Amino acid sequence: MLRSRTSFDTDWAIHVGNDILQSRRVLAKGGTANGWSDLTREELEAVGGNKTNVELFGHAFQVVKLRPSKEDAAWQPVQLPHDWRISKKPAPDHQEAPDYPRSWQGFFPTGTAYYRKLFSSKGLQGKQTSITFDGIAGFTDIWFNGFWVGQQCTSYSPVSIDVSELLRPDSEGPNVLLVRSDCSEAEGWWYEGGGIYRHVWLETHGVIHVARDGVHIRTPTITSDSGQVLVAVEVQNQSSNDSSIILEVIINEPGGREVARTQSPNYVMASSYNPVTVTTEASVANPQLWQIGDGRLYHLTARIFNESGAVLDSVTSTFGFREIKWVEDGILVNGKWSKVHGVNLHQDWSVYGVALPDRVVEAKLELCVEMGVNTIRSAHHPPTPELVAHADQLGILVVPENRLLSSSSFTIDHLRGLVRRFRNQPSVLLWSLENEEMDYQGTAMGRAIIGRLVKEVAALDPDRGTIVGGVIDLEDDYHKVPSVMGMHYRCFFGVLDTAVTYAPGKPILLDEEGLYASTRGVYEYDKENARPGSFSTLLDVMMDNPNPASNAALMPLDAKITGNVAQNLTTAFTHPKVSGSCIWTGLDYIGEPTPQRWPATTSGYGAKDLCGLPKDYYWLIRSIFRPEPLVHAFRHWTWPNKEGQQIPMRAYTNCDSVEFVLNGTVVARQQVTGNYVDVENGITYQPGDLIARGYLDSQIVAEHRQVTAGIPSRLQLEADRRQLNTSGADVVFVRVAVVDNEGNLITDASHEIKFEVEGTGHLVGSHNADPSTDVYDAKFTATAFNGFVGVFVAAGTISGHITLTASAQGLQVASITIDVCESEVNHGIHKAANEADNKLFGVHSSNPKNESAL
Repeated sequence: MLRSRTSFDTDWAIHVGNDILQSRRVLAKGGTANGWSDLTREELEAVGGNKTNVELFGHAFQVVKLRPSKEDAAWQPVQLPHDWRISKKPAPDHQEAPDYPRSWQGFFPTGTAYYRKLFSSKGLQGKQTSITFDGIAGFTDIWFNGFWVGQQCTSYSPVSIDVSELLRPDSEGPNVLLVRSDCSEAEGWWYEGGGIYRHVWLETHGVIHVARDGVHIRTPTITSDSGQVLVAVEVQNQSSNDSSIILEVIINEPGGREVARTQSPNYVMASSYNPVTVTTEASVANPQLWQIGDGRLYHLTARIFNESGAVLDSVTSTFGFREIKWVEDGILVNGKWSKVHGVNLHQDWSVYGVALPDRVVEAKLELCVEMGVNTIRSAHHPPTPELVAHADQLGILVVPENRLLSSSSFTIDHLRGLVRRFRNQPSVLLWSLENEEMDYQGTAMGRAIIGRLVKEVAALDPDRGTIVGGVIDLEDDYHKVPSVMGMHYRCFFGVLDTAVTYAPGKPILLDEEGLYASTRGVYEYDKENARPGSFSTLLDVMMDNPNPASNAALMPLDAKITGNVAQNLTTAFTHPKVSGSCIWTGLDYIGEPTPQRWPATTSGYGAKDLCGLPKDYYWLIRSIFRPEPLVHAFRHWTWPNKEGQQIPMRAYTNCDSVEFVLNGTVVARQQVTGNYVDVENGITYQPGDLIARGYLDSQIVAEHRQVTAGIPSRLQLEADRRQLNTSGADVVFVRVAVVDNEGNLITDASHEIKFEVEGTGHLVGSHNADPSTDVYDAKFTATAFNGFVGVFVAAGTISGHITLTASAQGLQVASITIDVCESEVNHGIHKAANEADNKLFGVHSSNPKNESAL
């Protein structure tokens, strides 16, 4: 009997709150109706069923009213993944998680939600059947047909329940699956969402089968002529009889052609309820190498046969021929040197909260690739399988992170699960064991725990290293136990040169650096609205807190902090003793706002905001990560009623010098230090064209041209892609801008914009990326923030067209049409991600027509 894996995301119902008949974890008698985890009175009557014997005896067996009526709760239909909290309005007086500031969860309410699903057992009887949840927020309890069958104490690891013997035949009614997601306590110090926010799967297999994540693929020897493949497969036998089995392995190259087939040398005995590991190896001629930016994936199918030649199970996995070596100033990926150009990412995004469709996960990665990123650190928990799979395809490295530092059996099991899930994936760079566990860093207990975790990882994956997020006591041996030394904010605190001496000969990764809060289109700190600007200092923003002592995660801040983020990042990515860095963060995220007070609900550390739109900070990172010449000047050049006044100007660039030309006249030219220039005394404002020119060796190699905008005239719509598929899971992101007649952005526009959708799709929501907004679930009306609104539109399962129309008072209406085609789920790249040629951000160009300085 071969395995199957089917999406279980549809046909759920939700009830938010605890005001329903509770299901119990323990019952006095089996067979007692157990609240909403079993059939209601009406559902039982619909199949002609009767109360159980235990219920008929009533109080003789201390049974209380545990079978509800459909009138006892208001259940609403819902599809997964789902985040119920994102639809709630954040507010400063919501109930907070115990001992956590309200700000950490973005001022969203906490609470409990129940998810319930009915389904038939048709086709499942006699099969080993399990239900796997990739992620449920908070503390979780799961019931099935009245039985309490499992729980989960973390939001970030999957949980699987075996329901093989608990399935109810259709003649006795549908099966009932009930999930309780309790988010009243916080696990992290960021917005964590609520509910079943990752995918759910119905899985079946035979009694003799490959264990969960039981295929381990290694490629220890890679040359241009051949690649060695070692395969170990863990097999479980859930029958009462021993069975002799053999393993066959088939390998297909990226184009699909079979390139190797082999078997294990001998039959092995799979004993009843005693796992066995079967091994074999193969050789692939002229292997196509997995490289950064070129994710070439092989497929390996492991098949288990019995002595009669029957296939008992078959599992297909992806892998790549990829060798990584750490060197003092970078990494070697299959012999090619690179710095780690990384960013940290949280898992939430805009209107979806934490319940992201696969396409949105992909788009987030593609926005980072456009920036020049080659590494993602999953902060601060294990990533979704979809993120790692897309990183494999794009050729991006990933640093999965363990959520909880402990050596308890519970946390060890979760660490083992993390490694087993992703150890075959070529994108995985190394394993992060913890993040800034300051109570344990530098302690004997901490050293003992980390030592145990390092051994656990090495036993499961001997080919990759480990790291911890080091922030204090970096000279202690605690930080030397993992294979790579992790350091946070050594450039930020101005102590990198000292820190690199702590572990001679050990690779160093600055896995958090930067920490620069800003807001698209904001320049000075807007204290009233809690919006940090491109010219404000982090010290001003972070210390703007009515109760700074409540934020235990922040070290004491003082004027000694290095203030120039450009210089800090230039140092982080050029230091000869450092392999690279991961900037905090690539994209804005909900919660942990800066400043940590109302009305801020979003962290402003991202290079791009929650609409995927670039801040000025983005261009700094791009100038460091990408080789082509670049210059970006800011502020913008539309300042009504400020003629003759000095406008402070800066520029981020990877050129030697920058020249500013206003309406044909050179008004400033400065040498570059650390990818940054600051125009002393600013530039006298005159409407017109402001051009920043970047020079290398006295030649103009880059320009940034900004034009003074006129009056608001019309709306402009840009979609990241113009074609979606009919998978029912495809999404298009449309940027809506307020522009003048020439298409120049109205940089302070705050129009109320209305949306209509027609055709074979629907509007998911809109968001303006204001870090202090209290509206995350806007749909058909949204307010522009500094000229922009982002709109998410989902396609259905029928081919045709989707038309999105946007209108606002006093502006010309605009619309855009997206095709929906019957095609494979092959989304392609985030097409609107290239900001460089987009007039809305000023036109950035590399190698413009060369001319000497005017």
